[in-house]
Amino acid sequence: MHLFRRRQTRHRDQAPQPVEPQAIDDRVRSTDTPYFLPKDAEEDSRLNFQHRALYAAIGNHYLAPLTPETDTILDVGTGTGIWPVEMSHLFPKAHILGLDVSSTSFQHPSTAAYTFMLGDILHGLPFPDKQFAFVHQRLLVAAIPTAQWPTAIKELIRVTRPGGWIEILEIGVTIKQAGPETTRLLAWMGACSKERGFDMAVVPQLGQMLIEAGIQDVEIHHIPAPLGTWGGHVGAMLKANVLSAFGALKGIYCTQAQMSPAHFDAWVKDVSEEWETLRASYVFHAAYGRRALGA
Repeated sequence: MHLFRRRQTRHRDQAPQPVEPQAIDDRVRSTDTPYFLPKDAEEDSRLNFQHRALYAAIGNHYLAPLTPETDTILDVGTGTGIWPVEMSHLFPKAHILGLDVSSTSFQHPSTAAYTFMLGDILHGLPFPDKQFAFVHQRLLVAAIPTAQWPTAIKELIRVTRPGGWIEILEIGVTIKQAGPETTRLLAWMGACSKERGFDMAVVPQLGQMLIEAGIQDVEIHHIPAPLGTWGGHVGAMLKANVLSAFGALKGIYCTQAQMSPAHFDAWVKDVSEEWETLRASYVFHAAYGRRALGA
């Protein structure tokens, strides 16, 4: 079993503390972090379903060209921990560490193959420099304020070994074949997010941010996946996940914008019908690259 050493240079007041979720509107959310999706059992179910939907859409749990000898893997924002568990079957020689701001979602006990621990990338990852062969982060656009993305990327790089891989995957507000109601809803949600310090327009730029940070061999992928039952099994799964995510955001956005939940529900119903009529696709934005050997 690989042992992971904690970073010793962190200030004491920066150390992540267990985050106790609290009830806000009709869902439970963490109040000590900027993350504004819920942290409750319903959201945990959605995250696991999202994991399966993403696998169905992309066909793998990662994109970087890893080798079977990959021995240390970090998953930042691990949620329920489903990704480390399934990656452990693909990389039996590796020890995988899943990091999250809250332990309430962890659904698996730590084993010799994977370990779960508390940590917050916004306060610095709790590891020494150059520790992991592969650093993976996905779907944290609702957790990292726009102004903090450059610092977060530097942290991902810092804990990656020279020659090791870094991969980021996000979903923003890019929908192909979007109709007028979809376009209007995404603009409204984007405006609500900006008021909270989150600009979804940053998502397609993450690959360029890796390049500007000195990462080599960067590959950038914009991956469309069918959104709707018109796209078969994959489309139906992605539609169900996106609608569930909209539901998770409904309470906080409607409160913020003073919109009635019933109005929001009717709007989303019109939007979902557009996806079927126009054969819409949601775009995943992914980028991966290698830390320079001499870095």
